[in-house]
Amino acid sequence: MADDPFQRFGKTASPLSTAPAAAPGFFRSGAGAGVLTEGEILGLIERIPSMPVIVTQLLTKVGNASANSGDLEDLIKQDLAIAGRLLKLVNSPFFGLGHQVASISEAVQIVGYSSLKCLVIAASTANILAVDLSSYGFSDRGLWRNAVATAAVARAIGLKAKATPSESETYFAAGLLRDIGMLVLGPVLGQRQQRLSAVPAGKEHDIQAREREALGFDHGWVGERVAAKWSLPANLTLCIVHHHRFPATATMEELRLLATVRLAERLVYATGVGVVKDHPFDARLEPILIQASGLGAERFEGLVKELPQIIKTAEMSG
Repeated sequence: MADDPFQRFGKTASPLSTAPAAAPGFFRSGAGAGVLTEGEILGLIERIPSMPVIVTQLLTKVGNASANSGDLEDLIKQDLAIAGRLLKLVNSPFFGLGHQVASISEAVQIVGYSSLKCLVIAASTANILAVDLSSYGFSDRGLWRNAVATAAVARAIGLKAKATPSESETYFAAGLLRDIGMLVLGPVLGQRQQRLSAVPAGKEHDIQAREREALGFDHGWVGERVAAKWSLPANLTLCIVHHHRFPATATMEELRLLATVRLAERLVYATGVGVVKDHPFDARLEPILIQASGLGAERFEGLVKELPQIIKTAEMSG
């Protein structure tokens, strides 16, 4: 494999370092005068909008090989806003059709079942994720753009690593929702005029440690509780909580999910999608992530070449 795809990434300790099972002491920090109480955090979580019903139902079917296009079509017909977005999408220049599509059934056939699940989830969460998180170094609508790109890259990694279509849908959903805890912490940082910027050379890229120092909680701890509010499946919750530090008890399947999403987000951060130049996120890459995600060197090199098109397509469809 050529060295070029790795040149922009530095070497670090293994990203597969494991963490103990979630416990209040692991995620909490008593440092700093401005830390929030658990009650304050839970109150802020209650103010997060509820997940659209169609997404809650759809996420239970993500990764379920027994689900079919008829199930999805029935769900879409129950939500006029999503149905309208779907028809707008299939009639857009993105698909380049020579005729107008007016039926949900035809739209489902055109988009394809696996892709359609991902598109509906992305479209349904757009307003929730489109918040001002400049305190984290995101640009305008940056979390949304970054999440959609990461989701698309995670799905592409899965398909390139010979994951099943249903597994790849799970990777997409996990990549899209991995940072939902920031929806709670970001506005608090903004109100306090605190901004997390780039890490100085030689310092660890531990965004969660910086969150705990500033507020007493990190976005993994908060994200777990948002996931519970939204009734998200266990595999998505696992990724939301542990995509920065992988639990020692994780199965091989879970490690592959976590490594795929971690690899995808680092690649997207490296391209600068949705973030300002001095963002605080880790864009370094270790070969162990490639191995754990199921990619070999040759497939990874192919992925890097396809990355601009994957991201462009994600932004157009999103």
